[in-house]
Amino acid sequence: MLPLVVVVYILFNYQSNYFIHSEILSFGFWGNFAIDPIVSQILASLIVILNAIGLNAVFNWNQFLERNSFMPSLLYVVLMSFYHSFYDIDGLLIAHTFLILSLYQVYFLRQNEDGRRAVFNASFFGGIAATFHPPLIGYLPFYFIMIWTIRPFIIREILLCIAGFIVPLLYASFYLYYSGNSLDMSIFKQSTNFKRVHFDFLVTLFIFVLSLILSFLSIQAHIRKSSIRLKKLTRVLWYLVIAGLLIGLIDFITHNQIQRFSLIMIPLSFFLTFSYFHKTLSAVAIGLFYITLCYSVIKFFL
Repeated sequence: MLPLVVVVYILFNYQSNYFIHSEILSFGFWGNFAIDPIVSQILASLIVILNAIGLNAVFNWNQFLERNSFMPSLLYVVLMSFYHSFYDIDGLLIAHTFLILSLYQVYFLRQNEDGRRAVFNASFFGGIAATFHPPLIGYLPFYFIMIWTIRPFIIREILLCIAGFIVPLLYASFYLYYSGNSLDMSIFKQSTNFKRVHFDFLVTLFIFVLSLILSFLSIQAHIRKSSIRLKKLTRVLWYLVIAGLLIGLIDFITHNQIQRFSLIMIPLSFFLTFSYFHKTLSAVAIGLFYITLCYSVIKFFL
């Protein structure tokens, strides 16, 4: 049903013009492009669905719960509907895809197994994500921490992590230089009603904070009965939350934009799923989900 949910949001946005198509879309090192609104929307929708399915696969393959769940994909779609990238393809949305692939590789790491390939692949995908959205260069120190969370400190793997992250940035830098483009750290210059979106962000921020607190309580209860590995995988997600918060706050302070907070939606989709399977907190979690779902639709008509 994910495509149906995405189409509903698209139709509501088309009728209300809540998120207006940006004439120039930023793709980081690869330049800024003018894309037809319909083509941009179709591409964005496909990537959102792809990201949602990828997140769900990572969640189930790593057995965060005793049984498979399809909540992460639905949560990702609903949460991303509050951001402009849901309705216009841009470098930030593509970066989401490579961050999910990077997380998938990080979760291949094992305590007592050779991790060189997974370390290089994870940082390589992270580097590609940074080429599409340059602020993600700040994620490199967090990759060290995530690797050390699962693996012991090994110099060779750290060097591989640095190499994997830098290689895509080098190629993208050469392309940027020879193409004559300039690197712009601001996502939008026009076409977005920031006052309305900022008000929307404040309302949803309140909902997200409550959801995050609820998720934290649920995770703590779940982790007590979980394996050591699952505790490490969960800790990796918390580092992604911290990294997303830092980049989002810097973006808000320097450019008065909130789009980079969407990076938090990747780990948040995992965390919120735990609360729906908690014996005592599930009713509250379901209530919060329906409030979020209702507001994600009502905002188009306010």
